[in-house]
Amino acid sequence: MSNEDLYALRQRIESVDKGMLRLLEERVKLAKEIGKVKGGDCIYDPVRETEVIERLCRLAEGLDPRFVSLLFREVISFCRSVQKPTRVACMGPEGSFSHEAVISFLGRFVDVVFVENPAEVFDYVSKDKAGIGVVPVENTTEGTVYSTLDAFAAAEPGISVMGEGQIPIRLVLASMEEDMANIEEVYSHPQPFGQCRNWLYKNLPGARQIPTSSTSFAANLARTTKKSAAICGRLAAKLSGLKILEEGIEDQPYNATRFWLIGRAVARPSERSKTSILFNVAHKPGTLFQALEPLYRAGLNLTLIQSRPLPGNPFEYFFFVDFEGDIESQNVKEALNIMKSRVERLRVLGSYPQIKRV
Repeated sequence: MSNEDLYALRQRIESVDKGMLRLLEERVKLAKEIGKVKGGDCIYDPVRETEVIERLCRLAEGLDPRFVSLLFREVISFCRSVQKPTRVACMGPEGSFSHEAVISFLGRFVDVVFVENPAEVFDYVSKDKAGIGVVPVENTTEGTVYSTLDAFAAAEPGISVMGEGQIPIRLVLASMEEDMANIEEVYSHPQPFGQCRNWLYKNLPGARQIPTSSTSFAANLARTTKKSAAICGRLAAKLSGLKILEEGIEDQPYNATRFWLIGRAVARPSERSKTSILFNVAHKPGTLFQALEPLYRAGLNLTLIQSRPLPGNPFEYFFFVDFEGDIESQNVKEALNIMKSRVERLRVLGSYPQIKRV
């Protein structure tokens, strides 16, 4: 290829880039107009955003759908930000898996505030210090995140689940040391320790395991402590300037965490909606069976059932249940109406879409 041919191709690329830039500017203008029409309403619409990205992935020819998803997640995130800045509360510090979830579901054009635990996330949303909260609900290896369920049970009724999504948990051993043989201490959150139990036994049997409040905090400790390492995600390792000594150290080949996006807005109905409820029953034989029977009769598929202690009532419990279906569906309405007559308290935590990760 001659220099003239290369120059001509580069000129065409520049022309295409300029055209793309003009189209993006037009999209941002339209987004601002939509923001004016919405007024003070919630800008984030997980159903609409998922529909847009899936439609574009189907229309794309010769492009990797992952690239299309990633590109338009950020385009949508920026357009949302020019309509109205979005503040999101999640467990930190920066680089945590909750932070990764925020980026995966909402893009990078959000104002993230980091807190210490799920209860604080709910508190920020409840006091309108954040429009959206992102909290972990369940991990495929370690199970339910009880602190999130307990925080939701204590939260004001106006807070609900707006959407849910999951991200794969890929753990690394990161350190300022060059050689794993030098590691004498390992920092991490208790859950990653459990998720890497066998790997640690085989590869670092003599290293002390020191629990921390989060994987990103563990990474910060490893940065300043000699002969130490952190079990964390790649984002936390990168932000802390650590070297990755080993990747993929989780024991299970598929390790993922499910997150809820919480807020005051109510998600629009969707064909792939899930519904979450909280209820408690009288402490008598058969009451739990009677409460759940309407869901069975309605043909609803339960995806989670979890009990938690009922505060102030020793050895009594309230129950969280997730099932597939939207609260606007007739069979779901009828089932919940029957349930109300059989339980002492029933609260719908949300009927929401499942958000695909980018």
